Parts: sequence; structure tokens; C-alpha cells
Amino acid sequence: MQDPTRRSAAQRLSVAIAMSLAGYSGLAWERAVRAQQKTPADESPPAAARDQPSTQGEPPAAIEGFRNARFGMSEEQVRQAVRKEFPSAAAKLASAVNPSEKTTVLSIGVADLLPDTGAARISYIFGYRSKQLIQINVVWASADNAPSDDTIIATANSLRDYFASQNYPPDSVVANRQLADNTILVFRANDREGRTVLLVLSGGATAARSDDKKAPLPPPLTLRLSYILDAAHPDIFRIAKGQF
Repeated sequence: MQDPTRRSAAQRLSVAIAMSLAGYSGLAWERAVRAQQKTPADESPPAAARDQPSTQGEPPAAIEGFRNARFGMSEEQVRQAVRKEFPSAAAKLASAVNPSEKTTVLSIGVADLLPDTGAARISYIFGYRSKQLIQINVVWASADNAPSDDTIIATANSLRDYFASQNYPPDSVVANRQLADNTILVFRANDREGRTVLLVLSGGATAARSDDKKAPLPPPLTLRLSYILDAAHPDIFRIAKGQF
């Protein structure tokens, strides 16, 4: 019989995959964001938000893209931004088309976006109709060992605290919320233009994955950071009403 204390620890650590594609931008994120649009009135502010210094008097937070890549840029403009930002990795920039959403995705692997955080995959997503940058995803994946898990969790905590210190509209902020048995919404907020930052921790920590040999194993821990131009109305391919 499994030790209840060990099982409880595993349950606390276990978080399951939310999305499988680094370049995913569409309906599932749309539903997740809509479901989290408002914090219930009787719910106290997230601990991460309460613990941060007051942002009163600071300029409003603005979500305009990621580093040199800004929403509304063309594919060539983003390529130029990547060459400037990551010159040593730019030659490995890959292009693909999302088969269901018909969006174009440029992706690149980059080491240590934050100090000692390991490899990350950055995906730049261009709208189906606009052909302009509508979303950026940054994904860190654990190497399925305890030190790598610790790095992923520490990165999640650091990014949550960073975003919580920004001056986002308070009623748009959600932190440390369980989305499913194995998925944690680490942080989400909108700026005044309705653009979204979303940080989700998913997968299973190594300790949890080795506890119960009979249970289906979740994938390793994954941390996904998304900057989204319009989460409620993504520029993706949709079958028109009445077409079928």
C-alpha cells in the first residue's frame, strides 16, 4: 500500500499537460482565458499579488509582444527582430503552418532567457488572415529529473512575482489557481487594451511520476508563457457558420 504522506506530496507536485503544441494559439486557450476572466467577488486577491509592493502611481502595464518582437509585425520584421535578439541561434529559426488553425509559426530554441533556466522554445504566431504577429509562446520543458523540475518551478515563481509587480488592472489578475487536477494557472492578466499574459505550469514532477507505477504517467513538467494580442477572438481559421 502506498504511503499516504508520499501520495499527498505527489499530488501537490503533479501538474498535467495543458497544450501539446508550442505554436498553439487558438480555441483551447480562448476557452481557458474566458473561463478565468473574472475572479469571484468573494475570493481574496492572490497571495502573489498581495505580497508585491503597491503599483499605485506607476504607469499601466502594457503587453506589446516579447522583447524586440511586437504585435502587428510581419513575418520578415519578426525574422529581423530575432536576428538582432538571438544572432547565434537565428539560423535555426524554423517555419511551419498549424494544420488546424492555418496560422504560420516561427520557432527557435534559445538557452537561458533568464539566468540558469536552461533551454526554452520561442514560437512567434502569425494570424491566419492578418499575417501579422498575434501571439508569442515561450516554453520550458523539464528534462524529467529533480534538478530540472526545481528549475522549472523556480522559473514559474520568478515570472509570477515579476508579473504580479506590474500595474495590471486588478480585476484581470489571477494567480496560483488550479485549472484541472494537474494544471496550474500560475499567472494571468490583461492590460488596458485587452492583451493577455498567461503563465501555465503543466505536466508531472519526477517524484510524482515515479510514485504510482500503475497510474498513467503525465508528461514531464512544462512551463508555458504566452503573450496574446486577442485571446477572446484569435485570428485563426474557423469553418464559417452554415458552411457544413
